[in-house]
Amino acid sequence: MSEEPPVEPDLSNPWRRSVWLYGLRLPFSFVLLGWMTFAQSLAPSLNLEVYLYTLLAAFFGLVVGAHYIDVATSEKKFSPYFKVPGRRMLYTGVVFVALGAAVGVYISLRWNALFLIFVGIETFAAIAYPREKPRFAHSYTAFAVTWGAIPFLASYFIQAATLTLVVVASSVFVGLSTLMMHHLAVMTRESSDWQNAMYLLTLYRYAVYSIGLLSLVGRLAVI
Repeated sequence: MSEEPPVEPDLSNPWRRSVWLYGLRLPFSFVLLGWMTFAQSLAPSLNLEVYLYTLLAAFFGLVVGAHYIDVATSEKKFSPYFKVPGRRMLYTGVVFVALGAAVGVYISLRWNALFLIFVGIETFAAIAYPREKPRFAHSYTAFAVTWGAIPFLASYFIQAATLTLVVVASSVFVGLSTLMMHHLAVMTRESSDWQNAMYLLTLYRYAVYSIGLLSLVGRLAVI
């Protein structure tokens, strides 16, 4: 491992070969999809079509759209590493957020209209968080809620058409653990103990991957 702390924990090969590839913020974006998979696997029944559509909506809006807006907004930060196509990347991000919202609206109209509440919250967050406008939208609390708790609740709700106290409590844990991931990412570039932060960040990431994959496989085995 390098003796110098990374600017960002995912600013490494192969992700740093292209600003468009880096903008997907892989592999950490898969943590979001891992928790969403786990939530849907907990539901009394699993509709695979619903599952795939929700992943598509999240991928368009929160993985591609929000992150492209974030990189374009932070153009100066990344200019030493990439030639950031600021406006083009920003507009591309907005288009993908709109695509994610459109898929979310389709899911709502086809399966449960109340899902529109979650779509509205996450569409707002996908633009407001990276743009830091309004300011409260770009905070640790907002990140925990909109990149952790709400996607988890939405994923369970669209499968079960209801929420339970256990799921709400689980969403609090998911939100806090997502916040921990965010803070560890900050520590990798700001703390003298960045190597341990990187190790814990990697451990957390693979743990969530495993939880999501095993829960999905286990659920499919009983369908």
